[in-house]
Amino acid sequence: MKLNHITLVVKDVEKSKQFYKETLGFEAGFEKEIYGEQYSKVTGYPDLRLKFAVLKIPDSDVIIELAQFVNPSVEIGKDFRHVAFEVDDIDEMYEKLKSFVEVVSEPVLISGQGKGLDGKKFFYFRDLDDNLIELFNKNKELYSSK
Repeated sequence: MKLNHITLVVKDVEKSKQFYKETLGFEAGFEKEIYGEQYSKVTGYPDLRLKFAVLKIPDSDVIIELAQFVNPSVEIGKDFRHVAFEVDDIDEMYEKLKSFVEVVSEPVLISGQGKGLDGKKFFYFRDLDDNLIELFNKNKELYSSK
């Protein structure tokens, strides 16, 4: 298991992206508006729509995701902040965890979203203290803008 990213919920993706790049020296990745049945299912938020930007911490494999909720536009953001880990076998981890903790959904495979996101298989669960954790399959093309 390896730490991959931390997702921060922001009010304005553009302002936050500028802050992290100019003030903290993060490197630009890619950005995209995320929506569709796959994301609604895995997050448990019907009709989810996010403005989404990926930034890389220099000299690190760790990524910061900035997520601005477009729909639902209510203040649910704090519930979506999470830490994400890459795992070797996402299905095995799901089977192991589902009897111990609350899982939001079974693993979902992203397709039709384009390079950088397609092929991601992931799910969220809540740990013993109700923190949201994401697990996903290792995929060297994930979050690639190339």
